[in-house]
Amino acid sequence: MLDFVDEVLVPASQGRGIRVREGQLLDVIDVEGQQVGDLVAYFEQDPSEYLSPTHTVSCNASVLLRTGSQVFSNHRNPVFTIVRDDVEKHDIIVPCCDHERFFRDYGLTDHKHCLANLEQARDLMGLDFDLRGEQAWNVFMHNRVTDDGSVITDPAAHGAGSTITLEAHRDLVVLLSACPQDLSPCNNFDCTPMLMRVREK
Repeated sequence: MLDFVDEVLVPASQGRGIRVREGQLLDVIDVEGQQVGDLVAYFEQDPSEYLSPTHTVSCNASVLLRTGSQVFSNHRNPVFTIVRDDVEKHDIIVPCCDHERFFRDYGLTDHKHCLANLEQARDLMGLDFDLRGEQAWNVFMHNRVTDDGSVITDPAAHGAGSTITLEAHRDLVVLLSACPQDLSPCNNFDCTPMLMRVREK
């Protein structure tokens, strides 16, 4: 007998989605280690309400998320509570990578990016709502802010199977991009798959 309700593998450098009901647990798992996932979540009954990193920072008065922290919506309602966190390093400051990022920083016009992956995940679920890069929470991303205000990306150091478990406070559509950034240290220059698993509490 399966001990989970649903499970979705997110291939390396692609995006996939899953539905999570209120009270269920969502495991976001780094299959091979050192991989960042860009996660967005929308209220299933009203996608105009969604996980908001900036409101989460405001509600928590902190840019740090760890076990016990809550993640909030753009209407300041709880979206998730973190009930397990093997890594406790996540970025909630910068938007997900997009076409403009790769063109501006690297002069590339055809590199895969998280915004397109999230759109792919949405489309595969047959959904139709707007996506913006600033709505993404960069799970397992090791960004740090220095004393002079610079944002530095360190290589992810967590191992295979590292997991963050989130308790849902609403019925949600969750989209995850296994970040395709292979030109900065965030994925240790090697993009790998991720896994989403929904369980009953």
